[in-house]
Amino acid sequence: MNTSASAPAGRGIDVAALAPWVIGLVTGIDYFDNALFAFFASYIAGGVNASADELVWASSAYALGAVLGILNQHAWVERLGYRRYLATCMFAFAIGGVCAALGENSVQLMLARGFQGYFVGPMLGACRILIQIGIPPQRRAKALKSFMVLIVFSGALAPIMGAWLVTHFEWRSLFLCTAPVAALTGVMAWWTLPDIGDVAPHERTEPHYAAYVVFALAQAALQVVLTRAHFELFSGSPTLIGLAIAGIAGLGWFAYHQWRHPAPLVRLDALRQSTFQIGLALYVIYYYLSTGFSYLLPRLMEGGLGFSVGDTGYFTGTTSLASGLLLFVYLKFSARVTHKKWLVVTGFGIAALAAWLFARMSPEVGRLQLAGPLLLRGLMMLFVMLPVANVTFRGLAADDFAHGYRLKNLVRQLAISFATASVIALQQHRVALHQTRLAESASPSNATFMQSFDMLTRGFTAGGHAIGEAHSMALASLSRMLEQQATFMASLDGFQVMAVIALVCGVFAAWQREID
Repeated sequence: MNTSASAPAGRGIDVAALAPWVIGLVTGIDYFDNALFAFFASYIAGGVNASADELVWASSAYALGAVLGILNQHAWVERLGYRRYLATCMFAFAIGGVCAALGENSVQLMLARGFQGYFVGPMLGACRILIQIGIPPQRRAKALKSFMVLIVFSGALAPIMGAWLVTHFEWRSLFLCTAPVAALTGVMAWWTLPDIGDVAPHERTEPHYAAYVVFALAQAALQVVLTRAHFELFSGSPTLIGLAIAGIAGLGWFAYHQWRHPAPLVRLDALRQSTFQIGLALYVIYYYLSTGFSYLLPRLMEGGLGFSVGDTGYFTGTTSLASGLLLFVYLKFSARVTHKKWLVVTGFGIAALAAWLFARMSPEVGRLQLAGPLLLRGLMMLFVMLPVANVTFRGLAADDFAHGYRLKNLVRQLAISFATASVIALQQHRVALHQTRLAESASPSNATFMQSFDMLTRGFTAGGHAIGEAHSMALASLSRMLEQQATFMASLDGFQVMAVIALVCGVFAAWQREID
C-alpha cells in the first residue's frame, strides 16, 4: 500500500503546505452544501413545485446516496488513491449540482441530490482520515486547525451566500454556485494532495456485493418508512410495517455479516469501546439539534415574523460568523481544559437556552431580540462537536481510526436525514393544528375578528375597490395573517422540542464518566 505522506512528485514544499487547506475546502463544500439546502429547502421546493412530502424524498435520497458512498469509500480509495478519489468526487459533485439546477420537478431533484450525496457524503470521513495518515505528525495539528476553520466558516457563509443568490437570481443558483468551486477544488486536489491509499489488485478488500446490496435495500426501505410514516398512519399501513421489519432485519444481517467478516466494509470493533459508543450517541444528538435549528430558523423568521429571505440569510449568517470567530479562542485555550465533558455539557446547555429563548419570542420581536439566541446557537458546534470529536476517537488504534471515522460519518448522514424528516413532520403537524384552532376563532361571533375584518374592508373600499371585492381582499388578508400566525406558533413548538432534547442530553453527558 502506498503510504508516503510526501507531496506529489515534482511539486515542492509550497504544494505540501497547500494540501491541508485543500482537504479542508473539500469538507467545507460538504458543510456548505448541507447548510444551504437545509436553510433554503422551502425555497428550493417552491422552485420545483415540490410538496413537503417530496422535499423529504430529496433529503432522504441524499442521505441514501451518502451512506452508500461511505460504504464504497474504502474500495474506491484502494483503486484510485486519496488524491484521485477526492478529485473525482469533487468533479462528480459539480456535475450533480448542474443537474440539480436544471431539474424541473421533484423527481429530478431527488435523483440529482442522491447522486451528489454519493460523492460528497463520504468527504468528511475521507478528508479526516487523509489528515491522519497523509499529513506528517509535525504538521498535523495545523492541518486539523485549517480543517476545523473551513468547516465552521463554510456553514456560516451558506445563509449569507444563499440569501444574496436568491435575492438577485433564482433557486437554481443555489446549486450552480457550488459547481465551479467544486470543480476548481477537484483540480487543486489532483495537484496538491499526497498520492497514497491505492494498493495492488491482489491486496484489495473484496467487494462484498451481497452485503452491499442488502444494506442498500434495507436502508432504502427504512428511508421510505421514515418519509411516509409522517404522512400516513404507520400502524394502519401493512406496507410500512413490512418495510420497517424488512429494513431492520436487513441492517441486522449486515451488521452480523460485517462483525464476523475478517475484512469488512466497515469494521465495527470500535463499538466495543464505551467511549466510542457514547461519543457516537452525542454526535447523533448534535447533528439532530443542528439540523433542527437550521430548518426551524428560516420558518420562524420568514414564515412567522415576516422577514424577507434575504434579511433572514444575511442576519443568520452574520451571527454565525460572529460566533465562529470564537473558534480561534477555543483552539488556543481548549487544551487547558482537562475535563472535556464539561465543555459538552455547557454546549448542550447553550443549545437548550438558545431554543428556549426562541420558543419565548413574541410576534413583535426585532433583530436585537433575535441576535442573542442566534449567537448562542452558533456556539453549539464549538462546545459540543469539537470536544466530542476530541474524545470519541482517542482510544482507537491507528488501524481502527479509518473504520471508526467512516462509521461515525454513516451515523452523521442518518442523523441528518432523520432530523430533516422528523422536524418537517413536526412543523406540518403543528401548523395544521394551529390553523384549525385559529380558524375556529375566525367567525362572526368573534368580536375581534369582525373588527379586523371591517377595518380591512373599509381600507380597501377607501382605496377604490367595490364592496364585494373589498370583502374578498379583506378575507384573503386575514387568511394570510392566520397562516403566518400558525407558522409562527408551530416554529415556537419546534424550538420547545429542541430545548427539551438539548436539556435531556446535557444531563446524559454530565452523567458519563467515559468522556471526562
